[in-house]
Amino acid sequence: MITTVCPLLILYLVPHGDFEGGAADLSAAGWQLGGVVTLARDADGGGNQHLRCGCDDPDKPSAALLAGIEVKPRTGYVARYRMRSDGPAHHTFGVLNPGGAFFVCRDAYALGVWNECTLAFRTEEQTEISLYVGRRYGSGAILYDDVSLVADDSVQTGDLSPAPHPFPALTTEEARRGYLLSSQPWMELIYPTYFPTRSELATALTCRLAPGEYEPVTLSVTALRPLTALRVELEGDLQGPGKATWPAAAVQIGVVRTMTRWLNNGYPLKAGQSYERRPMFIVPGVPVYVPARETQRFWLTVHAGETLRPGTYRSRLRVSAEGAEPRSLPLVVEVLPLQLPEPDVTYGMYYRQCCQYPEFRTEEFYRRSMADMRAHGCNSVSVYANIERRLPDGALAIDFDLTGPGRGIGENHLALNRQMALLQEAGLLHPGHPLLFLATGTSNGEFGNRDRTVATARQLGLEKGWPELLWYVVDEPSAEQRELIQAQADVVHRVPGARTTTAIGEPGELGRYYDVWILGDGLSAMADIVAQARAAGKEGWVYNCQWNGCQPRNDRYFAGYFTWTTGLSGNWQWCYSEATGARLTSEGQVDFGDVTYYEDPHRNCYVLPGPEGNLPTLGWEGRREGVDDYRYLQALRDAIRSAEEGADRTRRRLAQEAHRVLEGIERQTRRPVQHYPATQTGRIYDHVVHPGLQPAQYDRIRARVADYACRLQAR
Repeated sequence: MITTVCPLLILYLVPHGDFEGGAADLSAAGWQLGGVVTLARDADGGGNQHLRCGCDDPDKPSAALLAGIEVKPRTGYVARYRMRSDGPAHHTFGVLNPGGAFFVCRDAYALGVWNECTLAFRTEEQTEISLYVGRRYGSGAILYDDVSLVADDSVQTGDLSPAPHPFPALTTEEARRGYLLSSQPWMELIYPTYFPTRSELATALTCRLAPGEYEPVTLSVTALRPLTALRVELEGDLQGPGKATWPAAAVQIGVVRTMTRWLNNGYPLKAGQSYERRPMFIVPGVPVYVPARETQRFWLTVHAGETLRPGTYRSRLRVSAEGAEPRSLPLVVEVLPLQLPEPDVTYGMYYRQCCQYPEFRTEEFYRRSMADMRAHGCNSVSVYANIERRLPDGALAIDFDLTGPGRGIGENHLALNRQMALLQEAGLLHPGHPLLFLATGTSNGEFGNRDRTVATARQLGLEKGWPELLWYVVDEPSAEQRELIQAQADVVHRVPGARTTTAIGEPGELGRYYDVWILGDGLSAMADIVAQARAAGKEGWVYNCQWNGCQPRNDRYFAGYFTWTTGLSGNWQWCYSEATGARLTSEGQVDFGDVTYYEDPHRNCYVLPGPEGNLPTLGWEGRREGVDDYRYLQALRDAIRSAEEGADRTRRRLAQEAHRVLEGIERQTRRPVQHYPATQTGRIYDHVVHPGLQPAQYDRIRARVADYACRLQAR
């Protein structure tokens, strides 16, 4: 789409966009630099000069402007620039109309790596524009270099949702029916603009799973003409071996709903702007309208009961729409003779009840959220609780039945004792899988009763058979907080058996104060750091606080193969659901609340809370599949160990063969070294953590692991 042009054109449209000429040349070229915008040099930028939009007030923008750039009307252009942040900061790169108003812009949270960014747009009637480069807010600076602008009339605006295939040639029967049915790997993002290939057209839907497991299956319907009241339904119970019946209710059918993500500017659409309709959420399978030459995806979640008899089960799916001939497809499900273990990794989600939308700060919502986490592979969760009550005389009393007013972190509506009872009910209290305990006393994890509070809580947990409560000490700490961290860690460590943790990013010199390191997922030497933790008597966990369920490939990989290959013993995500994400209204519309800026309209929440239920993102389903990938690998590893310890030579030889298979899988699925995008939104929406591992490969790897595990378990 972007054509190559001669450097003279770049120089003409953006004079001194490389910022090498010094302040005098920039001023002569028309660049206007504000008070905190300077020229600087940085080794990361090649030792050359760049523009630095600094900060004297975190809430006050700083920017440079180049006015009077001549352009052609009704023409496509591409602006390019290199950018990175120096500290926490949000960048804005934009094109202004002659009156000074933004025509198009990019606006996103920046990351600390140099990377090339682009802004593509089409002019209207303008013959002159200005370029704006700046820092919108944040305590850090934004660095810019190599700013250029080139004419490229191939630039398109409007809906830029991917359309990788041409519209297929139709048979007479397909044209008469009015729609096509196709099936792709469920991790592939199927946009409304997606057209299937002939090889993807579906004649049946299949899946395989173990007892107790959930497994997704998808069906795409491409409308050849407008389809009204399109629906997919199961025609009856699944019939299996020996007249075994599997209730149709075990197959939940949902509709994939898209989210409009503006790629420049924002709603409402203006000339020069672009957006995508990204598949994002799964809503209950209500009848839907599909415009002509668009594709609607349906999502089936198959759940095998723990006691379901292994074998092949069959039913049929019925696709229908008003005025169209219905079609029936076989659904074939293989239930494996395999017992999947509870993972030995601690899987959890951060969850703050006090930070939900007001209508969801209820015990009923807490119940359904915890049950949903358990059904998605979690065996732990964060527990926020206020555990010290202030008495009339000002003293603090330990109180595990204290109900907080819900105004801040740790001030929950639910008391510690009540939360633990509800977690027991949801199946989220697992021996060997600690809970993150974010306890509030006076402030920031400090307690008026100091180690007596810690000791009393630990004794209560032992008496009631709770899992270990890991005391969360100073969130995402910095070296400047060393004294506070040491003081709080000393309080906890004075109680025998009590341990500390936090989201530490990279442990460094602060790692000594924490017993469980919750490492940032971007660390390149993760396996080495986990090994260092073990050598120091610590545990290595991991967390991510940037994603939002928009890329199921990443969530599946992170929970599964990444955790396996690095040797981590805990895997966490921020966060399950909070009021900074989105919610489903009673009218069935997605409400993004106060998240108004356009590049990342949905924040880091994995489900949509709704009046009648919690609705998953695609990534939430992907995370469950990643947990299951780990469980399959663990089942095979355990079966190999059992066979190696036995006397059956045939089984031992099979175990040796399976061991080599596991080693090959570990090599194949190890995370490659990659250069991250320069913006947070680029990392969320565009970056694939393991691009070499394609969706279909995940299923082939699991099938191979399952076959070996079944053979070894059967002997």
